[in-house]
Amino acid sequence: MKLWHLLEGLANLVRTGWMQRGVPPAIGETVSLHSFYAATIALEIGERLKKNGIKVDPLKASAIALTHDIGEALVGDMPKWSTDRIKEVKERLEVEALNSMDLEIAKYAKEYLETSKESLIAKVAETLATLWQAEKYIKMGIERVKEIKESMEKGLEKALKRAEELDPEFGKALREVIEDL
Repeated sequence: MKLWHLLEGLANLVRTGWMQRGVPPAIGETVSLHSFYAATIALEIGERLKKNGIKVDPLKASAIALTHDIGEALVGDMPKWSTDRIKEVKERLEVEALNSMDLEIAKYAKEYLETSKESLIAKVAETLATLWQAEKYIKMGIERVKEIKESMEKGLEKALKRAEELDPEFGKALREVIEDL
């Protein structure tokens, strides 16, 4: 896949969950916008952690967050209901899509599926980006997105627990940084 086709696909792909809950496509967050938000949040979190003495690579965390959904350029943005039921199949399909892209940046998207400090920062950032977007839609009066917000709050706690299991000091510092954002 050519880089230009990837970018075009992600820029035009409105995230499915929002549309299923009443967000009109014209104001729907695209996959590329979501990835930009997540990457920016990951970079800030990584820099703050590094400043606090935690050994992390903020740029790598940001690259993982930026590319975490590039497989969707081929696979599409599947709704959570489906992905909850076919998690392993979806992951295999996304890895196959990433392998077929012949892009150097695909390695970062693959790392999102692993457990490293940087991938956990990216997961937390991706979740925070979705929570922030949900809040914006709720303020616009689109109440059905509260389901996504509640799901993301649970997902955030799960990611933070994984961070604490990986490295208690890292997990504690990550919680502190998030509370301070």
